[in-house]
Amino acid sequence: MTGIWLPVVVLTLLTICDAALSFQPRLSGQSQIVHSHSSQFMSSESADNSVGSGMLDLVFGFVKTKVAYQFSKLCAADILTNSNGSAESFAAAANMDHSLSLRFLRAAVAVDLLTECNTSDGNGNGDGNEAVFAPTELGLGIGSINSPGRGIVLLEASPEYASAWDQFDRVLQTGEIGWELAHGVPRIYDSIDESKISTLTSSGSGKTLPGFRDTFYQGLRSWGGMEEGDILSAAGVRNLIAGLPSEAVVADIGGGEGSFASKLLGLRSDISVLLQEQAVTCEAARSNPVLKPLIDTNRVTILERSFFDGVLDLETNVVAAPHLYILKYVLHNWGDDDCIQILRNVRTAIEKQANVADCRILIIEHGPIESTPEIRLLDLHMAVLCGKGATERTTTEYSRLLEKSGLVLHNVHSSKGAVYALECGIK
Repeated sequence: MTGIWLPVVVLTLLTICDAALSFQPRLSGQSQIVHSHSSQFMSSESADNSVGSGMLDLVFGFVKTKVAYQFSKLCAADILTNSNGSAESFAAAANMDHSLSLRFLRAAVAVDLLTECNTSDGNGNGDGNEAVFAPTELGLGIGSINSPGRGIVLLEASPEYASAWDQFDRVLQTGEIGWELAHGVPRIYDSIDESKISTLTSSGSGKTLPGFRDTFYQGLRSWGGMEEGDILSAAGVRNLIAGLPSEAVVADIGGGEGSFASKLLGLRSDISVLLQEQAVTCEAARSNPVLKPLIDTNRVTILERSFFDGVLDLETNVVAAPHLYILKYVLHNWGDDDCIQILRNVRTAIEKQANVADCRILIIEHGPIESTPEIRLLDLHMAVLCGKGATERTTTEYSRLLEKSGLVLHNVHSSKGAVYALECGIK
């Protein structure tokens, strides 16, 4: 079961417009004594400016997110690239009020999505009649139809996620799940599973969000595009994959639409992947155009099964025993007891194999928290969307889960990004 993640793009947008803090030169000798009261006043004023700047950035962070969402939704970078870059042409293409179009574009400039030039006074302060807007690197990264970050912004800043966060007060007070409070079902997958839609509709027990399905899976694909390369380029992970024997099988448990599986198979032409997922996500995997040729050539086999019911079924599946099991962005969706059950199910599958000693498990998660404190924001995001048991853990906390599951941690592989992998196996 694939994970749910707060985007780096949105985290970036929360900080890119900090006001410059006042700089006060240090005084020395007699001047420092004579002007001590003045210096104290300036230090106080500088501190006030710092507090004010930080306060405004916190308060107006939601405006930045809304600007980013509309920028991505409209494919604003494409519109501007394919036009003369004026607010007037943008308004016409985006079906937007002309005066608000100019203000929207200048707000996008304020959050580093666009640049503005060629105004009447030459510095971006004119009436906008001669303003020309062009996307920045960040703007192209989230505001073009095929940009890597667009799906992330459309998911994480979506109205559906926002509705869950509207329940934040109650989540904090009661520990309930924000998604369930907003949409009537405890899991996002319940809202987009077509097999459950008729039941939910007839019983009135929850909201169906069939239109959110594409947004959700596109967001996961975007996340994969931005992060999976980081973990696969980590030296320890690459060595582990390179060391697999020819014709080895990799079991991707909760592997989503198969984005990671396809990239993994790109590194080795002589291995295959067994992807185990719940039914609703298996449908999405089979529809993934990147995965289809791999399925057709038997390099990817899809197994519909919840990992709570067990991992694989080597007695009925015509697949060789895996040499490597992968759990990518799975455990952070669940509380400790559920994680232990998942890990024990993996252990049980391995214990049925002849290659027990050689088999490895690769757990891929964000973090580690102890070296990436910004992930504390993601940790809270998980609690709102998935429940208070869902959490980002420290390496020590993962080690405890492994120990309780009868597994042992062998190595920790860091990457250049905010993701890392824990390599473990049977004790």
